[in-house]
Amino acid sequence: MRFCNNCNVSVVGKRKSCPLCQERLTGDKPQEEVFPQISFVYREYSSFFKVMLLVSIITATVSVAVNILLPESGAWSFLILGGLGSVWASLITLINQRKNIPKNIVYQVMTISVTALIWDFLTGWRGWSINYVIPSVCVFAMISMAIISKIRKLYIEDYILYIIIDALFGIVPIIFVVFGLLDVLYPSIICISTSIISLSTIIIFEDKRLIAEIKRRLHV
Repeated sequence: MRFCNNCNVSVVGKRKSCPLCQERLTGDKPQEEVFPQISFVYREYSSFFKVMLLVSIITATVSVAVNILLPESGAWSFLILGGLGSVWASLITLINQRKNIPKNIVYQVMTISVTALIWDFLTGWRGWSINYVIPSVCVFAMISMAIISKIRKLYIEDYILYIIIDALFGIVPIIFVVFGLLDVLYPSIICISTSIISLSTIIIFEDKRLIAEIKRRLHV
């Protein structure tokens, strides 16, 4: 066990300096760590993130430089920068919410949808974001949640959360249809249909557990 003469405390582990005053420890050889080493995603895959960051910086720099040299080609470098920003936003969201898959899926849908809307607006608004991207993302999200619910053993509380999310994903395209914002209907119709089928499946096959859970929550 090592000792700090300044703080007059013993320190267990492989530390070379005192965790309190940072003075150099004296005494015996370092012992094995008492507490397990916690692995952080950013630290564990630091090389991957460094390479990605470097590639992103190089791509952004080259794009802006070429765009400045060729101004007649338009401001396409902003699209590159936006794409890089979108990739990093999705990656950070995925990592930070990796332990809560339903929340992760919702955040990913929100990130992709907002990014698509911004891109569509900045490129002259052709409506592809609400015609294709948002309904398609919602459909894939609902399918992903259905697969996850079968693979993982979920608690009934998770099913209630899935119902809320499925309903939310189904409401968004309905709003687009009702207000006549769409030029192409079939992606939104598919999304609405998927939401109805998903909701019906959960309610039909998990009806008893759902009713029991709702009663428990409402203290009925």
